[in-house]
Amino acid sequence: MYESVFSTNGVRDRRFRVKIFSLNVDCSNIEHAQHLPPETPARFGELGIVASVQPEHLLDDAESATKKLGIDRAHKGSYLFKSLLAGNGQLALGSDFPVSDINPLGGIKTAMKRIPPVWDTAWIPTERLSLNEALKGYTLSAARACFLDSDLGSLSPGKLADFVILSTDSWDDVVAEESASVEATYVGGVQAYP
Repeated sequence: MYESVFSTNGVRDRRFRVKIFSLNVDCSNIEHAQHLPPETPARFGELGIVASVQPEHLLDDAESATKKLGIDRAHKGSYLFKSLLAGNGQLALGSDFPVSDINPLGGIKTAMKRIPPVWDTAWIPTERLSLNEALKGYTLSAARACFLDSDLGSLSPGKLADFVILSTDSWDDVVAEESASVEATYVGGVQAYP
């Protein structure tokens, strides 16, 4: 569908957003891009499409994907974080609140570790993100996916100052289980919580 739109109307910065069953033509994202054919990540990069993924969904999907998709398809096409980035695709991460917790710290940990509850090892460990990749997915890339990259996504002159104060100054603590929390939230430079 995207190739048809591009060939008919030319390449430009559209940022379509496709939800599971509907098309909203104001934004070029594939929403819930969590189970893909293995050749798909390269096509995302070629067409400039943003993959919007909710890392916390991986925690539930790891158990059910194999049953629903089969072991081969589930392990070659589920939550292809690294493959999407390697194919020059954009990866916008989010929570899908209220389905999942709105706090991005859990999603950052999940994107990096990929360890579902009661598992001892990562599900498809080759697709784990680094801390910087996960942070970019939740900030710059997520803002770009919604045409807000001029206003949000980084602490830069001229942008809104949306940020949090964490209970620690160590990213190691953030990644460790239950060892960091949000102490304060600022939106547009104004404290919104607590």
